[in-house]
Amino acid sequence: MDMVFRIAAWFTYALLLLPIVLVTGASFTAGGYLTFPPEGLSLRWWRVMVADPDMANGFLISFRVALLTLVLSVPIGALAAIQLSRLSPMLRTWLTAVFAAPLSVPLVLTGFALLVFFTQAGLLNETGLVIGHTVIAVPYVLRSALVSMSLSDPALPRSAAIHGAAPWQVIWHVTLPLLRPGLISGGLFAFLASINNIVVSAFLAQPGENPLPVVIFSRMENLAEPSAAAASAAVIVLTALLCLVLERRYALFRSLAGR
Repeated sequence: MDMVFRIAAWFTYALLLLPIVLVTGASFTAGGYLTFPPEGLSLRWWRVMVADPDMANGFLISFRVALLTLVLSVPIGALAAIQLSRLSPMLRTWLTAVFAAPLSVPLVLTGFALLVFFTQAGLLNETGLVIGHTVIAVPYVLRSALVSMSLSDPALPRSAAIHGAAPWQVIWHVTLPLLRPGLISGGLFAFLASINNIVVSAFLAQPGENPLPVVIFSRMENLAEPSAAAASAAVIVLTALLCLVLERRYALFRSLAGR
């Protein structure tokens, strides 16, 4: 039976990795269209991707918006997790569901609602894009922080307060260190959710100032150039490297698993 589960697990991993392999392989094609297996191997479309001003500008916009989303969502998620931990279980469960609502609603509806609201508020610009991405990213930080809190000893903050620590000292020296794995992993998820978001970005981005996912989608819709696959592969590689560096430095996923 264990062998059956192992085979099923490896088969599932293979299915998950197959799109990544196809996209990465197609980015190295020497042909003029997206094909897999590639028609020969070449870095032609990677050079086209690097020299493309729209893709370069899209990458800078995506990185800037994702970084600002990270800066906003981590403190909001941390404060929300600290406050929720002080509530009764029933109220905490209800409010957690409210905070996670942006992940339950289809992103198309979220993007359309934000478009209508930001049109009235005059925020159809990069500021509105950051706010929209933050709405989507905060639930990731909150959930990760709550997981870290559930794996820690709830008596530690009370013990620190009993021994004379001020409230801000309890939060800074006890609560935040306990939340650190969750905040780092939640921040990582928030950053990736922002940099890969296409639905909300398509609704809120200004013409000529499109994030990279919108640029890639536009190229695939109109031209289907392998340069779009090269840009996608670049994002995949950077994402994988970021996850590996943070896992090696902070053991994020092992910490969240309680190991």
